Amino acid sequence: MTQINGVNGQNPIMLNGVDMKQMSPFAAAALVQLEIAKTNKDTATRYISEMKAQNDRAKELMAAADKLRMLKEDKTIGDYNIPTNIEAMKKDLETVTKAEATYNKMLGDIKSGDLKPYINSRKDACFNLPNDTYNDLKTMTNRVGTKNFPDMTRGNDNVHQEYELKGGLKELEKYKSILTAAIAAMETGGLSGFNGKLDSAKIDNLITTLQHQAENCNSDNQTQMVKLQDKMGQYNSYVSGSSDMIKTGAQLQQSILKS
Repeated sequence: MTQINGVNGQNPIMLNGVDMKQMSPFAAAALVQLEIAKTNKDTATRYISEMKAQNDRAKELMAAADKLRMLKEDKTIGDYNIPTNIEAMKKDLETVTKAEATYNKMLGDIKSGDLKPYINSRKDACFNLPNDTYNDLKTMTNRVGTKNFPDMTRGNDNVHQEYELKGGLKELEKYKSILTAAIAAMETGGLSGFNGKLDSAKIDNLITTLQHQAENCNSDNQTQMVKLQDKMGQYNSYVSGSSDMIKTGAQLQQSILKS
């Protein structure tokens, strides 16, 4: 019983730290089949992980496409001279986010009475934007297009009435949605070439590209599913074979003991 598959000699046959030459042939065969089953299970687990990653990526791509699709409803989107590279887009997004916080704080302080207006010569209640916010926004709006920010740029100074602050906040939110959609398309889909404009035709092309990438992810998952089913089938087969070996060995041992 110390001979396995015709292998003789003093050297051990090790598997996972176990010398199979010290086992019965049936137990050794069962151990080998369990090891093969484990290999198939590990591969199947990897396939599942890869499929999940592909599924997550497909969702991200479709989410990016949806953001662009929402922009398409607004015919003025093509008026924005957005940056042509992602680093500059993120810089604009940082500027917009900082300005949003300033606008929201000012409007909140106006509502609570903590921010008092001063009255100009026309008897308007006015408020001053902080100089750093004003300078950052002036640089940005001049490049992107002042026509897209009428309330923010009215008067070409940092003096605003409350209605201009509210309007400016909406203008910031709109440009933020454009930047967010463009950045998502570039980061998720690896897209480029905005050329500073996002007209309807370009948005359609970008959406189509993102959708194709998502479809490729789904196609890859279908292929992986076939492989997964094969590995799980092999896993079940080897586990069953190992169990049969153990049963056969036990039955043989019982027969020997009874004889």
